[in-house]
Amino acid sequence: MSLKWWIILALILYLVPLVLVLILKRRSQKASGSKEPRGSWMNRKAQAGPGNPAFNRFYQRSYVRSAKFPLLGGQLRRIRQRLAIMGPYDEMTLRKETMKITYAVLLISIGLLLALTLLGRSFSVTLLGAIGCLVLNGMLIDVFVHRAENRLLQHFRDFLEDNRHQFQASRMADEAIYEAAQLAGHNMRLHGEQMHSVLTAKDPERSLSAYYEVAPNRYLKAFTGVACMIMEYGDKATAKGSLYLNAIGKFVQDINFDLLRRSRLSYQLNSLTLIALAPILLSFPLERWAEHYFPLMGEFYEGRIGMASKLLLYAIAVAAYVLIRKLAETEESRYVPKPGGIRWEKKLYEYRIVRCVVDRFVPQKHTKAHSDLSRLLKESNSPLLLEWLTLRRLLLGLSVGLLSALMFVSVHGSMIQRVREAPTYPKGGLMIGRVDGAERAEAERRTAFDRKIMDEFRGMRGDVEEALRRRVRDTAGAVLGEAEQNEAAVRIARKLDRMNDEYLKAWELLLAVAAGAAASFVPVGILRFQRRVRGMDMQSEVDQFRMLISILSQFDRMSVQILLEWLERFAVIFKPALQRCLLDFDGGAAAALAELKHEAPFPAFIRLIERLENSLEHLSIQEAFDDLEMEQEYYREQKKETMDRLIENKASWGRDIGFAPVMFMLGAYIIVPFLYVSFMQMKDLIARLGQI
Repeated sequence: MSLKWWIILALILYLVPLVLVLILKRRSQKASGSKEPRGSWMNRKAQAGPGNPAFNRFYQRSYVRSAKFPLLGGQLRRIRQRLAIMGPYDEMTLRKETMKITYAVLLISIGLLLALTLLGRSFSVTLLGAIGCLVLNGMLIDVFVHRAENRLLQHFRDFLEDNRHQFQASRMADEAIYEAAQLAGHNMRLHGEQMHSVLTAKDPERSLSAYYEVAPNRYLKAFTGVACMIMEYGDKATAKGSLYLNAIGKFVQDINFDLLRRSRLSYQLNSLTLIALAPILLSFPLERWAEHYFPLMGEFYEGRIGMASKLLLYAIAVAAYVLIRKLAETEESRYVPKPGGIRWEKKLYEYRIVRCVVDRFVPQKHTKAHSDLSRLLKESNSPLLLEWLTLRRLLLGLSVGLLSALMFVSVHGSMIQRVREAPTYPKGGLMIGRVDGAERAEAERRTAFDRKIMDEFRGMRGDVEEALRRRVRDTAGAVLGEAEQNEAAVRIARKLDRMNDEYLKAWELLLAVAAGAAASFVPVGILRFQRRVRGMDMQSEVDQFRMLISILSQFDRMSVQILLEWLERFAVIFKPALQRCLLDFDGGAAAALAELKHEAPFPAFIRLIERLENSLEHLSIQEAFDDLEMEQEYYREQKKETMDRLIENKASWGRDIGFAPVMFMLGAYIIVPFLYVSFMQMKDLIARLGQI
């Protein structure tokens, strides 16, 4: 079967399931109807329906059948665990959402694998594509889960607006939450019903603590806690009206800021992920084009430098993709440890042999290296222990070292194959421009002649040129002249020398070891990158602290410790420091706050802590933070400016990182190979001029 038919067959196999999924999705959208406008809130209850029954049956059957396969079943369990934390799904909805993400991930991965296979047309490229799909699998799952997070946040904003209307009618927080939940979409209705059960429980404090453990984001936690306080102490009239309604307005405003920031970050960075991965796909057609029009460049691409450049390009592209994804992620998805049962590092570390090896590489306690790595894990909020991080570094270094050694072995085998199979063009011929059929046929005939003689002299060392002349004379003496026979003998001798020289050398093993050692620092580098990116998000979280404090400071029985507990529940970046402060608070409030400023030395956060210090003795909470209400407009503008600066900084970083693989591809696949061809042509030209 020709290449054209293979391409057509592959496209059919890929497009048919994609078209079927799109048709089913369109039918589902038609069955569920269009969304009502925002003003008709009384009619939105009908939107929480189950959707197209045929579409749901398709997902349910797919889930049951897919769970029976080992690898696909593990994929389903991972996605299911991520979604189960996000919302109180029922079993049918959880299966449907899991299969939606699974189908999307599989279609994208299969499409990428087919593109690499068709463009590369080699087993090594297919293997590289399979490894790349495994790497992208977890990233794609994160992308689709983040979309679900944003959708839940939008539904919660609509829920709050409906809750405002219901509270104005009933003046009861629990009834307002229940009625608003009945008008919300399916997932938000389940959350609203859980909030109502917390407010009406016999032990609200215990139920609230249980809900804090499963709430998918900080806003749901904070709003449920505020609603519980309203139920316990009653609503309060402030200078701006109802305390409860004022809190809802601030939550809505902050959620709008958050959604806008996420939308702008997604707009700025999502296209850069495609640009970062594009060089992997473009490298294959670019290499084919160069070999077609500049045949001598094939020696560069299949040589040591060419193979090293190719692997380095892939590594840079994947690294750029990972870094851009981390820039585009939201704070909660980046810093909250991912659920998913027992980690593979923990299971592997439990083996005695592995534990003995890893413990030898873990820095000793009370050393600077141990202290620095421990602090790095805490500041990046990584779920890894120091032993698990060391195990990950060792495995990554060992894998890269072995792959590098195998790459050198593969290069030697590829060079031997190229010496045997590559068309042999006349020495000194201009290898620029398209080669016509006659020239290529003559070059392939010359290669077949050389290969036949090389097979007889393979492995022989020393001066075999005279023996080659005799063998060439006996084989083609009637066809070739004496000068051509001598040229053929010299050419074959050089090919034999090149083939005999293709073996794994000591310096190549040293390079493989060096590559493995360098790769072992990659996990640490990623943690440092996360910590640096986290610094950009600190001001945003402090602004959210101000919003929460402006609500809580209006309650009469608020104290410093209770306020710190609320900040700890709402925090993401400052959570570890706040947790340690609460643990030390009973031993001395002033000392605990001073240590908190030392552990989180961010200027805006320190100013908030200094106000809490004043509240310990001199002022009340409301007096210490009374200017938050007076300067609300200023803080709103400051928050907008902070958000713009944050997005611009991340977009600038993203552009630099995203275009790095493209620039490297231009150098590794165009500039350097052209210089190689030019020098080789110059060398042959000088040699020919010297013979004249």
